[in-house]
Amino acid sequence: MDDRRVVIVDCICDYPNRESGSPEELIRRKDAVWEQRMQELAHSYNREQAEASCFDGIFYTSVEERFRLEHVPLEDSRFLLSSERITLSLMQTLADRNKLGPKNSLLVSVGTAQTDILSKYALMGVEGEDFRHAVKLIDPLGYLKLLQPGCTPAVQLISEASTSGISSMYSAYTKIRKGEFDTALTGGASAVTFPVPYELSQFGTGAERYTEPFEEGASGRYFSEGGAVFLLKERELALADGDVILAEIKDISAGSMGNPVVNRTAVKKLVSRSLEKAGVSPEAELFLELYGRGNEIDDTAEFSCLKALQKSYRNMRGGFLKEDIHYIVGYYGLTGVCRLLDTHRSHSKLSGREIARPNHYIGTIGREQWSSSPGDFGLFASVLYSMHGNCYSLLLQLEEAGACSGGGAGR
Repeated sequence: MDDRRVVIVDCICDYPNRESGSPEELIRRKDAVWEQRMQELAHSYNREQAEASCFDGIFYTSVEERFRLEHVPLEDSRFLLSSERITLSLMQTLADRNKLGPKNSLLVSVGTAQTDILSKYALMGVEGEDFRHAVKLIDPLGYLKLLQPGCTPAVQLISEASTSGISSMYSAYTKIRKGEFDTALTGGASAVTFPVPYELSQFGTGAERYTEPFEEGASGRYFSEGGAVFLLKERELALADGDVILAEIKDISAGSMGNPVVNRTAVKKLVSRSLEKAGVSPEAELFLELYGRGNEIDDTAEFSCLKALQKSYRNMRGGFLKEDIHYIVGYYGLTGVCRLLDTHRSHSKLSGREIARPNHYIGTIGREQWSSSPGDFGLFASVLYSMHGNCYSLLLQLEEAGACSGGGAGR
């Protein structure tokens, strides 16, 4: 029963500069942002918080205001980590606007990079009656009991650093294909609850990291809060429910690069294996979104991999859909997928980034290699990596756009 077809019927993603403000503005206002957030923490924990600086990053001005949990009593939500609140809000939004009920065999598959796991220790300092509420959240899965999807789900938590999000989707996809579940909410978020003085990982080396990946002078990305969630269903169930199918997952393949740096040979083999498993013709028109770490070594290796793949798939074009999005640990790679599916659903056009000045190792980028029009392709592939060498290839077939019945526009 492992040949059931799996589709995406809804998705949602969010990051601090999605609707307003630029990364540059949010970096400039970082100290003021954390001053406000420390006041919110003082109110939640009923005690003043020690002043502390935070590393440069793209942070929400207020996680509580941005991600309101109207269905959760205040005493149950006040001690949520920022990543838990974002995850709950995004998942509840999809559950509320789609047909989920007692008849659904639902899996909630959360991918977390655990960027704020140390903040759990703050719960042990809560005293008196408040501790009765705080202790419920010490369990890493405890907060998922606050989710109200319309049925009682099975839950799982997967942590793979920067590939946590795609790994949680891979698990959900595999289990639906095997007939173990028919529906899955998969995704999560990355955030920081308390300010941290040092970067959580080496996201870049430049004093300013606004130059986009693949461009001359790119020196990495800033850490960014944010997240993404997808609703997957077995295809026949989605059709019976009247869902609009955004895309069918043709394959998700996993592998290792053997080291943290992008290994072009390993990535080429992984993508080729994924396309062969899905039966993709060498003549197929295919858009491959590159990851875009934003440094010379990795960007050049990715582009070299693209050119090697194009020798076998001559109608493949590369592209990049994450302009102005910084490093959401675990979900950076999936934000381009969300952008594509959102515009496909709304019948609007998504323009990928044109590389104005490729780094000198990449050299000239021609139209036979690159496209800024992902909507012109029926097949979409994406490569995703982690600093631990984990590597995934995601392959989607975009469905013909139709009338929307169950889904809605992304956040």
